[in-house]
Amino acid sequence: MRYLVALTALGGQDALSLGRVLARTGDVELTVCVVIPETWGYPSPARVDAEYAAFLQQYTDNAIAEARASLGDDERADFVVTSASSASEGLINAAEAAGAALISLGSARHGPLGRFTPGGIANEMLHASPVPVALAPQGYRPSPGTRLSRVTCAFSGSTQSRSAFDAAAQLSRRHGVPLRLITFVVRDHQMYPSLVGYDAEDLVAEQWRAQAREAQERALDTLPEDVAVEAGVIDGQNWDDAVHSLSWEEGEVLVVGSSRLGPVARVFLGSNSTKVVRSSPVPVLVVPRGADVHLDDVEPATRGSEQER
Repeated sequence: MRYLVALTALGGQDALSLGRVLARTGDVELTVCVVIPETWGYPSPARVDAEYAAFLQQYTDNAIAEARASLGDDERADFVVTSASSASEGLINAAEAAGAALISLGSARHGPLGRFTPGGIANEMLHASPVPVALAPQGYRPSPGTRLSRVTCAFSGSTQSRSAFDAAAQLSRRHGVPLRLITFVVRDHQMYPSLVGYDAEDLVAEQWRAQAREAQERALDTLPEDVAVEAGVIDGQNWDDAVHSLSWEEGEVLVVGSSRLGPVARVFLGSNSTKVVRSSPVPVLVVPRGADVHLDDVEPATRGSEQER
């Protein structure tokens, strides 16, 4: 299994830290990728092109040297440099060439510490990536030796959340860590109730909780027998409140699905997924809608098949 780490001037160290956490389990190798702009292939009289090429070469050498020093000898990694008209194009091409199962990206520097804020590259990747995209929060620096400890899946029972659930189960099995299935019930409490009143709103919310539990049970029946799992329904007045009412472990990853509005096999965050990503205190894995996700190459027996036997 191979994961691609996007080594950019903004957020590169965050992405590398996340890649290192993931590579410590699951028999994973890293491909660390530096994307540089395409240069003009013909010399200019002022030699500006040559100076620019020399600058890019020096930048690349420094970036790779820092990444090598950061990774040390603990993780298996190779380093590639590719030129493209855009960073997203270069990363997608590099991921396809390497056969990477996911791409690790860092947060924009202007965002709050400990949260993910999409920059220009991340925004492009979240609309174009054919494989899951792992988003590291700003300043993500887990303790030395941290490994993936648990996978939490944000689950609503919809088609896109089902794809996220499948990816979370694969990631859990690949890395041998527990899986947590969580459905968020978020309803802002306003000063005045709607025309139907608070009682009706509470009834609708309770019906949604019951439906969520049923959807969770159906999903859990399809899990491999060797996956340790827990499930729950979490209430909150807003997304930030709901997400932070959970306990989170160092080394944990949250998995979310992409929107129905996106093209098939591409990532496009809907409003709820965007709120979860921005609120999450841990890295988030965003799964493309309709993509054929390969985070685990084993076909295990499921709980449901065992019950049928």
